[in-house]
Amino acid sequence: MIAISLMAALAAGQTAAPVPVAVTPIVTVPVVASAAIVPVKPTIVTIPTDTPVELMAVTEVTTANVHAGSRFKLRVNRAIEVDGRVVVPVGAWAWGEITSARDAGGLGKSGQMTGHLLYLQVGEAQVPLEGDVKAKGTGAGSAGAAVLMAGVLGLFARGNNAKIKAGEIVMGFVSAPVALEMAGPVPHAVDAVADRSAVK
Repeated sequence: MIAISLMAALAAGQTAAPVPVAVTPIVTVPVVASAAIVPVKPTIVTIPTDTPVELMAVTEVTTANVHAGSRFKLRVNRAIEVDGRVVVPVGAWAWGEITSARDAGGLGKSGQMTGHLLYLQVGEAQVPLEGDVKAKGTGAGSAGAAVLMAGVLGLFARGNNAKIKAGEIVMGFVSAPVALEMAGPVPHAVDAVADRSAVK
């Protein structure tokens, strides 16, 4: 009986089919780090009309050494920003022109001078400015009159020359919009009509 049972068991082991085992494949998903999105600033920026410009006189301008048509130099004293972006830095040059100048003369007359702002230099571009500059000297006063009463020497009593002192602040405004191409080493003006990304 034992022999028959062993033979039956061996026969059953030879005929039994193997049971398949399901294998789940492992899929590796690459992790891609998300890149930070950096906003791209427009390369063309427009300085609008009436933008205030704070300037400082570089050297003294006086009726003793200027005349109508003389030009004087100023520098930007406060940076000009458009939408939080500096487009005109401190130190950029600007120019003005004397329109009339009368030197201080005898009889205690004071000098008088008027002028106006011309433009602001930004790289290769000129930004037109508007603004008047006026200066008037002080007369010789009562001391001059006293000398005058003493005789002919009073003719040599002079008033003071009108002057714009070095370091004096001069305010002006942009008189017309200017579109600037900021890409490249030096800003330059571009056609405002072709400007599609100007910051207003």
